[in-house]
Amino acid sequence: MTLFRPTGLATASVKARPSAFVGTFAALVFSGTVTTACVAMAVSASRVPVSPKQAALYDVGIAFSNLTVYMAIFVIGQVMSLAVAQRGRESALLRAIGAEPRQIRRMVATEALWTSALALPVCYGLGVLLAHVWFDGMAAHGMVPDGMTMSVGLIPLFTTASVLVVCSQCGGKIAAWRASRTRPSAALADSTVPGSGRSGRIRAVASLVFLAGACALSVVAGASSAKDAASEIPIVLLAYLVAIGLGGPWIGRLATTAASPLLHRYGGVTGELAVSGARARSRRLAAAITPIAMMTAFAVAQSVTLSGAAEIDWMAIFGTLLYAGFTGVVAANTLVMLTLERLREFSLLRTVGAEKRQVTAVVVAESAITALAGLGAGTLAGLAVLLPLGQKVGTPVSGVPMWVWGAMLVGGTGIVSAAYCAPLARMLRVRPIEGVTRRSA
Repeated sequence: MTLFRPTGLATASVKARPSAFVGTFAALVFSGTVTTACVAMAVSASRVPVSPKQAALYDVGIAFSNLTVYMAIFVIGQVMSLAVAQRGRESALLRAIGAEPRQIRRMVATEALWTSALALPVCYGLGVLLAHVWFDGMAAHGMVPDGMTMSVGLIPLFTTASVLVVCSQCGGKIAAWRASRTRPSAALADSTVPGSGRSGRIRAVASLVFLAGACALSVVAGASSAKDAASEIPIVLLAYLVAIGLGGPWIGRLATTAASPLLHRYGGVTGELAVSGARARSRRLAAAITPIAMMTAFAVAQSVTLSGAAEIDWMAIFGTLLYAGFTGVVAANTLVMLTLERLREFSLLRTVGAEKRQVTAVVVAESAITALAGLGAGTLAGLAVLLPLGQKVGTPVSGVPMWVWGAMLVGGTGIVSAAYCAPLARMLRVRPIEGVTRRSA
């Protein structure tokens, strides 16, 4: 098959934008690590005689595996779309010199395939290590059934490989289809300001459809028994997150509009630049808003669940840390990718007189807008699910202490700000005149 044969276009694309390749690779590794560990836990639990402990552990392993796959679909698809979108100018230049749309799509598919192949052994090794840490922690707390041992084997490997390949290919194909159908002249004009293109009507309609579906699922879950409602909460939350992912550009614009009066009043020129930059790059912000919202919504749901539990076991704590850490790292990875593509923009600001501290201040202000969009959307999604359903399943939102809400706000804002600013030290060491001619750091 031609897909398995490297192409010169794919190799040149990776060399032109190494940061996009590294970001995609990191997202695949994070997703595959958690997938391997969760599937390994479910497989190991299925190999011992049935008992209450075995049934509980197997159910948890399956639930965590399903949730991980759902998250991987979000994460890998968004990051692949962002990586392809960051190379919009390169794709346009290739089209302008005669490359056919199918060659652009093949380039993306080849890159996605080989990135998945490189990520698989890394994430599998890390997943095995994580599974053993998880198992040892449960054993120390007496939660492991008699005769159970951690056995990873080939099933987690094949499952993880399937998730990585399928998700990366689907995410890449969707983004490549858009890139290959855009006229070269239009793509070159749009890429002057990354993410400045308009979002499609189909995306807007799809976001509203999923939002309506999430509301309908909430009503159905509210009419179900407490046990059924508890099992349906993750599905309802997933529907809201899909709506947020599709509606990311409009959520970003809404957050920018909400923050602009404060930034204009107290931020001066820095605030104006931050508002203009966030508004112009609203389509790019969708890739950052989704993982931040996912992290926040999951943290809200788990905080409510843990606050209403009569007894908090090690499994619940580990699961919360696992997914909060997973989504937090992915969100940080996405934000770093977004910052690295702006070397030319920052260099242009410096050539017209902006100092390094002013560039840093602009980035900090933009990170506040992104945090407002992601944390706000995630909190609203979590509350939209748990306000009508939490009381029914015995975990009311009112039971969450105020310090927990404060910790989520401070922690989420800190992750966003740190990820936004992390690449700045390296980028600001580049001479402005040199940075203007480069596409990314």
